[in-house]
Amino acid sequence: MLTIKTKLPTKNLPIRRVIAKLFQSYIYTALDDREHRGYKHPNGKVFKSMNFKIAYIENEIHAKFVALDKENEKRLAEYMLYNSLKLGEIHLTNTSVGITERNSKINSPIKVAGFINANIKDGKHSKKKIDLEPKSDKFQEIIHQNTIEKYEALFGKKYSGELKIKLIEQKPRERIFHYSKGVIKAWFGVYKIEGDKDILRMILDTGMGANCMKGLGFVELVK
Repeated sequence: MLTIKTKLPTKNLPIRRVIAKLFQSYIYTALDDREHRGYKHPNGKVFKSMNFKIAYIENEIHAKFVALDKENEKRLAEYMLYNSLKLGEIHLTNTSVGITERNSKINSPIKVAGFINANIKDGKHSKKKIDLEPKSDKFQEIIHQNTIEKYEALFGKKYSGELKIKLIEQKPRERIFHYSKGVIKAWFGVYKIEGDKDILRMILDTGMGANCMKGLGFVELVK
């Protein structure tokens, strides 16, 4: 896992609503085009093999980045060190970068927490989507299916192991995430997940649910 911390020259620059897209663009610039295109499942869905979360607090930016291919974490770290961090027109030189290993002792089940998004199409508006609460049955159905399909797309084979994703706790209020001009709702949840080591590692390294390369889906191990 790549951890990034940097300071802006002033507080509260008006980039909060676009920061996820700016950081996403920076990642794709640093890595191979293959990662931008993603990995297609036989059903046509495209999945990404990486994930990030980013927070903007006063004049500081804190970000975490993970990738299924650990070389991509190293590539992004090296690119950032040699070229500095650039978010749109903002060039940041006072940036610290660190790499930590969190997958070495994965044993099923794992307990993770994060803001996970799952949605369905609004029948009244073809382009509009309804974001679901984790406690809903439809959310749990979508998350399970999405995780299986991502495994099949990224590993190029069927998943034959067991997979159980159980919601333990959900915060009552949603959080609003911004990407480009869109708004995405997600609820913080704690999940117990059972599965083989590859799929558990995939969840930690690529996130869970929808919009994982838009600043959502990042999960962290909890006790």
